[in-house]
Amino acid sequence: MNKPLFALLAILSSAPLLSTPAQAALPDGDFTIVGLPDTQFYARTFPDIFQAQTDWIIANRTNLNIVYVAQFGDLTDDGDKQPQQWRAVTNALYRLEDSALTGRPDGLPYGVVPGNHDHRGGTKLYNTYFGPDHFAPHAYYGGHLGADNQNHFDLFSAAGLDFIALYLDFNGPDAGVNYSALDQWSYGVLQTNAHRRAIVVTHDLLAVTGDWDVHGRAIYNNLRSCPNLFLMLSGHNHGEARRTDTFAGHPIQTCLSDFQSYTNGGNGFLRLYQFSPAHNVIRVKTYSPWTHEYQTNAASQFEIPYPMTAQP
Repeated sequence: MNKPLFALLAILSSAPLLSTPAQAALPDGDFTIVGLPDTQFYARTFPDIFQAQTDWIIANRTNLNIVYVAQFGDLTDDGDKQPQQWRAVTNALYRLEDSALTGRPDGLPYGVVPGNHDHRGGTKLYNTYFGPDHFAPHAYYGGHLGADNQNHFDLFSAAGLDFIALYLDFNGPDAGVNYSALDQWSYGVLQTNAHRRAIVVTHDLLAVTGDWDVHGRAIYNNLRSCPNLFLMLSGHNHGEARRTDTFAGHPIQTCLSDFQSYTNGGNGFLRLYQFSPAHNVIRVKTYSPWTHEYQTNAASQFEIPYPMTAQP
């Protein structure tokens, strides 16, 4: 990264938080994982919406007990072809790392993954701004496959529960990654961390019908025998869908959320996965910090039964 651009990003990431209404506090013991679907049009055209999302996350980190943020790929619209789009991405996401804004020495834990648009022209800039060297200083960063950060994992805990978030690249073969090696690595990571509740994040899993896409079926088939895997998250296809699959007696929930076909490239809608261990349920909500609205249809707001009172 050149020094003038780095200095600019540092200034932008310390800019004041945008005004945002506070959310009602969750009950004690409950916590939230935030999902950020495709941000490509925010990076290209509407950077204020992207910043509104991360500012809202920071502003509500205590009330909603936000413990982790997962981005679903297509950070940008044009990857290496339009370097200026990464300014909008880093301006928004680097704020989560800012100890002055978050009040936490390590910031708010978060992870990203490349989508097909981030592969346009290559993934040099993805790995410049979100490579292993960038995340290595953060205590929650678990490791990566190969020399880049296109496949990696994070470790975090909440309410006495230990989690692993495993990120898998959209374009395995196109990025020079052998599927067999990727399958072995990802399976091994979940097996090594079998005591942790596993979430898989990748850009493409489901069609809007709820059927598997090719990438999603391959990932599910490879990891379904890992009994700690309970949730898979993705974007890519424009819309919302979810499905439940059961293997060897344990259910795996898969959710698609992608709002880029909405006004302003998504109108800032994001996903809230609110875990309630006392009730063994995950309450899923869809909210926009930009329009200050919830979507309350059945595809946007629902509950996922999930036992949290026993080890995975």
